[in-house]
Amino acid sequence: MKKRVFAVLLICALVMTCFACDNRADEYSINSVVTITYLTIGDKPSNGQSEKVIEKLNTILRKKANAQLDVYYVGWDDYLANYDKVLSSGEVNLDLVATSSDWLDAWPNAIGGNFMPLTEDMLSKYCPLTYNCVSKEQWQKCSYQGKIYFIPENEFTQWVNHGFIYRKDIADKAGLNGVSSWKDLDAYFRYVKEEYPNMVPWDANGTSTIGTLGYLMSVRKFVPIYELGTYGIWGAYQEDPRKIVSPYFEGDEFVEYAKLMKEWKELGVWRDKLSDAEDNDEEFYSGMSAVIQHHTQNYYTIIKPRMEVMLPDADVDFYWFGKESGNVVKNSILHGAMAIYAGSKNPEKALMVYDLLRNDRECYDLIHYGIEGEQYEKNSEGMLERPSGYNADRDSILLNFWWGRRDEYEIKDATYSWEDYYKLMDEYEKYAIDYPWDSVPFASSDILDEIRPIIEVCNKYVPKIAYGQYDVTPEEEVAEFRTALKNAGIETVTRKLQIICNSH
Repeated sequence: MKKRVFAVLLICALVMTCFACDNRADEYSINSVVTITYLTIGDKPSNGQSEKVIEKLNTILRKKANAQLDVYYVGWDDYLANYDKVLSSGEVNLDLVATSSDWLDAWPNAIGGNFMPLTEDMLSKYCPLTYNCVSKEQWQKCSYQGKIYFIPENEFTQWVNHGFIYRKDIADKAGLNGVSSWKDLDAYFRYVKEEYPNMVPWDANGTSTIGTLGYLMSVRKFVPIYELGTYGIWGAYQEDPRKIVSPYFEGDEFVEYAKLMKEWKELGVWRDKLSDAEDNDEEFYSGMSAVIQHHTQNYYTIIKPRMEVMLPDADVDFYWFGKESGNVVKNSILHGAMAIYAGSKNPEKALMVYDLLRNDRECYDLIHYGIEGEQYEKNSEGMLERPSGYNADRDSILLNFWWGRRDEYEIKDATYSWEDYYKLMDEYEKYAIDYPWDSVPFASSDILDEIRPIIEVCNKYVPKIAYGQYDVTPEEEVAEFRTALKNAGIETVTRKLQIICNSH
């Protein structure tokens, strides 16, 4: 009898041991609470409200995952350099790392060893709800040399394609049927300059060069490789999508752009001294500037709603770059993505927490919107509104979970201009193409090293060209720029990028 009891106990012990080895999720459930540190981009808030939300969130995470969340902020000032520095230093204990292929060096950090490769077994076991909502093709776009490095934001629709927000009421007076091209924009500025002498048509300070790429994407269907820098130096034309080109280095489009910007400078579209520029956005809201250069999301969530309050008689519309050629590119699914830090001590637990933040409705609402009744409430139509007495400085939160949003769980904000949004969606869906470069590993460490001097050349010349800040002719300035690009090795890099493209 004793032998039988001993045998049964031994078998039970072996079963429990194997079960524990096979299921770390259950092992975690009996261990002490694990703190998962989440890195995001944004200035750390000081009003104490984000901490209150995190504490409420942690009550749920402790119960459902035996974990709690801590937030590490990388501020907006020089954010990319500081982001890369934090990841490379190894001095901060991190687990979940917010990342992006087009504005947060996702691929360089993956290739450089700062992110942990994830197996499908890990993902399906510890992050099952998310894993099952990502297709095999999408996982391949998150992979490098056969290893998965990112969890994509593949269930969220976001448009951050840029353009100019303008006064349609003024455009109508100018005889324009809205602004639908750079030619229309030129006519609009000329009319503003002539008929509204107290306005600065565009009170630019000379720092933004987004319009340069916008022009190149508008006059011809150019699709840039965002992983290689915000200038969009390389890419392909839709009519020949596998041939890597640089319109900055070859072709007539950049020359025509330079000539137009020189004309705008001489016309007085912006001030003679760019350093004298005031706050263009505030001037637009007060009727002293004729445009704001920004993207779709800011147009219908911030600019249009605010303008309706500040200047209710003004009619505001959006000219999106690429409209005249029908060229608009959907966001990469890696525009917002999550990675596991290579130095994470609890990668499985981090995946469990991420799965809850993305898929548990209570967790989702907390990390995105805060505490109902304090940061937000829902009206009779189920739309988000601010509670009576809400004060943004006192009551707002900042957790910036832009790396796992889902259309299904989003609460529409009652203050947004949804009619304008849906109007734009109808336009975009006619022309929009998927971002074609997700699965192509252009941003290898050697390529990034080689493009650095090319980007430095662009840093020197593109802002000058974008605002006509030079004394020679546009043709001479562009020729000098292109000579500098050649000396920096742009032809060699273009050939290497073509080889990479051909092999994928």
